[in-house]
Amino acid sequence: MRRWPKACAALSAVALTLGLSVVIAPAANAAAEAPIAAYDFTSAPADNATVPNAVAGEFGPAVVQNPAANLWQDKALTFTGGSKTSTGSWVRLPDNLLTDQKSATVQMEVKADQSMISGFHFLWNIGNSAAETEYFFATVNCSNNRNPLVGIKSGGSEKLVQAKNCGVKANEWLSVTSVIDGETSPATASFYINGVKVASQNVSSTPADVLDQTLNTIGRAPWPDPLFKGAVANFRVFDSALADEEIAAISDADALLHEGAIKASAQAVLESLNINDTTVTSPYFGFPTAGGTVTWHSSNENVIETNGTVHQPSKGSAPVVVELTATTQLRGQTATKTITATVNPMDKDDAQIIADLASAYVVPSVIQAGTKVPAAVAGSIVKVVGSDGITVAADGTVTISGDAAVTGTITTTVSKSDVAGLEQTREFAVTVLPKSESTQLLSYHRNATSHETANNGDVAYSMHLALEQRNEWNPLNENYGIFFARNIVAPVDATDVVLGSHRSLKDPALFHMKDGTFGVVSVRTNQSTANADASGKTSILLATSSDLLAFDEAINSKGIINVGETNGVNKPYAVYDSAEDVYLVSWVDDGGVPKYTTFKTLVDATSPHGEVHVGKVAVSGEVATTGIDDYVAGRSIAISAAQIAALEGRYGRIVNTGVKTPEDVSAALNSDIVDLELPGKAELTYSDGSLAHLPIENWDTSAVDLTTPGTYPVTGTIKQTEYPLPFAEDRADPTVHKWEWTRNGITEIKYLMIATNDIHGDNVWQRDNPHMPFRMADSIAELADTPGDPSGLITQAGFNPKESILLKKGDKNADGQVITGSLWAPEIHEINGTLSILFMPSYNSYWMDGAAAIMQLKNDANGDPMDPSKAESWTVPQTVTRQDGKPLSLRTNGTQGMSLDMNYFEDETGQAYYTWQQLGAVYIAKMDPTDPAKVTSEPRLIISPEYAWDNAIAEGPNVINRDGKLYMIYSGSGVGPTYTTGLAIADASGATDLTTPAAWEKLNYPIQKSGIFNGEWQLGTGHGMWSEDEDGNMIYVFHAYAKHTEGYSNVGGRDTFIRRVHWAADGLPVFDMNLDEEVAPGTVVSLNVVVAGDVTEPGDGDGDGSGDGNGSDGGSNPGDGNGPGADNNTDDNGTNPDGEKTPDGADTEGKLPVTGANPLPFILIGVVLLVAGAAMIIIRKLGKKN
Repeated sequence: MRRWPKACAALSAVALTLGLSVVIAPAANAAAEAPIAAYDFTSAPADNATVPNAVAGEFGPAVVQNPAANLWQDKALTFTGGSKTSTGSWVRLPDNLLTDQKSATVQMEVKADQSMISGFHFLWNIGNSAAETEYFFATVNCSNNRNPLVGIKSGGSEKLVQAKNCGVKANEWLSVTSVIDGETSPATASFYINGVKVASQNVSSTPADVLDQTLNTIGRAPWPDPLFKGAVANFRVFDSALADEEIAAISDADALLHEGAIKASAQAVLESLNINDTTVTSPYFGFPTAGGTVTWHSSNENVIETNGTVHQPSKGSAPVVVELTATTQLRGQTATKTITATVNPMDKDDAQIIADLASAYVVPSVIQAGTKVPAAVAGSIVKVVGSDGITVAADGTVTISGDAAVTGTITTTVSKSDVAGLEQTREFAVTVLPKSESTQLLSYHRNATSHETANNGDVAYSMHLALEQRNEWNPLNENYGIFFARNIVAPVDATDVVLGSHRSLKDPALFHMKDGTFGVVSVRTNQSTANADASGKTSILLATSSDLLAFDEAINSKGIINVGETNGVNKPYAVYDSAEDVYLVSWVDDGGVPKYTTFKTLVDATSPHGEVHVGKVAVSGEVATTGIDDYVAGRSIAISAAQIAALEGRYGRIVNTGVKTPEDVSAALNSDIVDLELPGKAELTYSDGSLAHLPIENWDTSAVDLTTPGTYPVTGTIKQTEYPLPFAEDRADPTVHKWEWTRNGITEIKYLMIATNDIHGDNVWQRDNPHMPFRMADSIAELADTPGDPSGLITQAGFNPKESILLKKGDKNADGQVITGSLWAPEIHEINGTLSILFMPSYNSYWMDGAAAIMQLKNDANGDPMDPSKAESWTVPQTVTRQDGKPLSLRTNGTQGMSLDMNYFEDETGQAYYTWQQLGAVYIAKMDPTDPAKVTSEPRLIISPEYAWDNAIAEGPNVINRDGKLYMIYSGSGVGPTYTTGLAIADASGATDLTTPAAWEKLNYPIQKSGIFNGEWQLGTGHGMWSEDEDGNMIYVFHAYAKHTEGYSNVGGRDTFIRRVHWAADGLPVFDMNLDEEVAPGTVVSLNVVVAGDVTEPGDGDGDGSGDGNGSDGGSNPGDGNGPGADNNTDDNGTNPDGEKTPDGADTEGKLPVTGANPLPFILIGVVLLVAGAAMIIIRKLGKKN
């Protein structure tokens, strides 16, 4: 590969396509790669179609489709637009342009028609004719909640990196550049308009992941989007990531092609501002910047600063005139315009100015003892006095006596240093929490890093929480988001999820509300970025919470509250002002100007704001540094011990704190060690107050002597089954089902496993071997892959030798349709007593025509279930439909969508339901188990992907009934390494209509996410299901993003994993409890075995204990007479000598046979007793002879 001097690489690339002659001195010690393809469209080729590659090499010409001479004009090729199947013009590029390339730069000089700015299109595409799997593209679409962007998709997972605003205009020449840098870790995608970077984010794919590059184009999308309409002057492709300065150089050089048009566009930017001479009457002047493209100069910064701050002359003074000059530059072309601004004097006197200063000083309604009241703003003097047991020191520190909260008042007196004799006093009602029973709770967002550390933009730009403990900030929820911004529109039944409607947030600030609950204000941003969306120009985002565990944001953007700003809202702060019974809200605008206003009520978008003031307010809880990874400055509030406990229970790590000591076990003297009825399970206690019961693997009874009365300690080892990581390679959407198989009158427990074949991440065509893999074994462990042993490992073709195949490509459903692929998300259920599989096959060559289907296990001639591992044991698949036979997935406009990921469950009345994914959301309907191929009620939307963490799909629902509640887990955020699991809870009693969204309480944050489990990162955890292991423990079976693991095939799809589920004290499941958290290292179960009876000499049978009884009782004490030596430890009913029953633990499953006793001592004792008995007989006989 040729390498050119870096300084000349970019301009030489321009020269190649423009035919320019350039002489550039090489730059020392710097190199950049030449383009691999450069196409000049400034003049027509001889055939009006074949445009040669200006770079010699393996890639040939670009070929205009539907060419014509009149398409070549104004130094460009005209693209006529039209439907994808029309005769409109587009360009076919050589195949495999970026095959195996981890980095790339695609640059073009382009002019777009207005229909493109307001509609979907691809400027270019590196990929193929299918949209479902992979492509690399760019667009300047500014509609449907989109902005100009670069996007890449592989393995069905798409990532869009878009500008924070539109920034482009129709019919203007643009330099549009897209870059993916695969040399960074993780890879980054960047997007440039006119040489300026307008977007950059981490991505999980590179051009090398676009495996099929057999239809590379300009102006044609793989989707059914219209053809591009506009013009293109040139097009270049590099197999490297160009630097910012190189991209800027290309943009400036290309601008010379249409210099006059670009200069006119620059002047038009200024004219569009509609700026003229003006009079300024307030302390702020809003400079229009046309999205940051216009800068301003002030002739007198002492009067009007360029950030907009205005220093008006004092009341009664003369006006001041200032000249203001606007300048814009567009691709090297400059335009300016100057206006005059007459600044009038203030209309407020000193008393009003001090009143404004006083309103800017608010003491929060809840304070932690030992912290300080807010510092006074510059230019003001504040005296603070406490009462009712509250003391405020000279430095502002608040103190109380005792360990109980104190409610009282704090009085402030505000004055101004340069105004004598004027002041304003206010009284605040406050509660001071004792330092020993409270702490600070910090709210913040993070700087985005990557999905590899569970901190991509979708996660970073949400509210995180941390507790101040032992002078450190300890993040909750593993430093993951807890409150996420809702999407901008509410979900609508029978309608596709609105793409581009998801949002993120920044600068979250918690505050105490008047009624004792909590609020949080923040700035809503474009998804996955720190760039404010349109609402950020004028408004804050409000959410509320009663307990800090769940946050409520009004739907349909009704949580967006206008604060009276027009120049951007940043770093909002809110505090309840008990002196005036209002909420004070402050912020900083885009120019850095501090402002504030008040609200009588702070509820939703209908809440009106008061007068907007320019100036700072006194703030509390600002925290600049914390030691938290990727922290962005946040704010803290005081919270109580009860609130701390609730937060730690919900978002902290729950750990094992002990094991309950079982009751002593009584044993009969000389009984058999194997008959000890020792507990079979241990009761474990945890830091949040929850309990768990795990099996005891074995008991060590070696210290027990059943021949001697006494108390003996025994210890038990707790069983913690560890499953292989991964459990099964390239098996996504997994199910493990415990099944009782009865045949010929004998019942066996079998464990069944089924999953989506995700070989190479291709879950649709599966390398041309679509099939449904099935495993059956006597234990869960036997279902697993066998690292290092090919007999249980997947092949490159997607087959595992330990699996049978129940369905495959070419099989037909009950309607005669030929199955061509997918066979997605098969779930095993027992419906009306019949083993059933719910799954989604696809048909034809378009996977999106798939629909949920069911097949059921047949019975043999004896009425017993057939072998489920054999394909012939199953019925032909039937598509699940509505009651009238119509498809489940019907849009309001009558068109059909997919239905998939179907799950079956029942409420406590026995009413059965199906829940599944369609149109990107979770739907539900009632069904009759006797007719499982139909639902009996209308499909209804219940769960929609509303947040950045579950965008833009909610799928894979799976429900269990536990303690009267239905727990539905579902997954979102694509199928790649950002996959997450959500939770919704409903009443299981049957008294609630489960087909309504209101019946399901959905968490705002994911219940399970990427994270470290037992010391190793697991990414993209999701599409899980509830199941049960051999010991009755609940387990979570799911898939995660594949990574290289020694001993496995490492083909590259999503893998199956299994974890145990812990149930927290607040009733929520915990899916990521580490082994050391589940059972603390070194933990054993201890109890005493009490052996009953007195220590006596061997009996002789005459009742006096002399030991002359009439024989042995078969290995117990010699002699079975009526004396104390008789064997009377227990009767046939298990009664102890004192007449009490031995504890038999009604739950026989809770008793464990002894396996740890050493038999040798008992054998030796038996031998000694036999020898002693024989000796006694000999002595007696000898005595009689004598």
